[in-house]
Amino acid sequence: MDRMEMEVQTRPPLTRGQLNQMRREDKVPAVLYGRGADNFPLVVDGRTLRQILTTGGGNVLLDLKVKSRGKKTRQETVMFRDIQRDILYQDRILHVDFIRISMTDKIEVAVHLNFIGEPAGVAEGGVLSLVSREVEVECLPGDIPEQFDVDISGLGIGDSITAESLVLEGDLELLTPPETTLAQVLAPMAEEELEPAVEEEEPEEGEEAAEEEAGEEAEEEAKEES
Repeated sequence: MDRMEMEVQTRPPLTRGQLNQMRREDKVPAVLYGRGADNFPLVVDGRTLRQILTTGGGNVLLDLKVKSRGKKTRQETVMFRDIQRDILYQDRILHVDFIRISMTDKIEVAVHLNFIGEPAGVAEGGVLSLVSREVEVECLPGDIPEQFDVDISGLGIGDSITAESLVLEGDLELLTPPETTLAQVLAPMAEEELEPAVEEEEPEEGEEAAEEEAGEEAEEEAKEES
């Protein structure tokens, strides 16, 4: 996996109002931690952050250039640990956690699944269900795959593909249980299954008595009018 560089700036602890003002200026508050070293509150340029996530994805390796006032710029090798996004606007990032890593120590990461092909069962009327979008693996930071390609073109109706079918190259260990279903083709549902019959509800005793009483009153009124 490629490594990318990003400049960040240390920041003092801020109030909620100051953090919100920072976000309005397209600056993202962040924290750097891990490997027994001190935690550092940071501020990241929002535009740069979005570009890196678009280009490298959530598993990208980053060489942070950490700038502090009055101190020499230092470099930290990190990965994203957590990315908090706005509920309504997913492209608006509210906060980021960076974790320090060592290129010689294995880590656990989630790798995206890229499904390829049109299942044969879909052409026969089946319904494709993508059950899992990613799998967990353990590997060295430099060996993290960008994604796993999963060929689903051979799936017929009733067929499925599991995690054990993935081809892991290099020194990768699959942490997701091998029997985990990644994708399957379901049989089409019959119309009677899609539209269950609606049964007429019998009126309750109170409702039935009220209807009878209303009918009797209507008959009496008709007789008086005649």
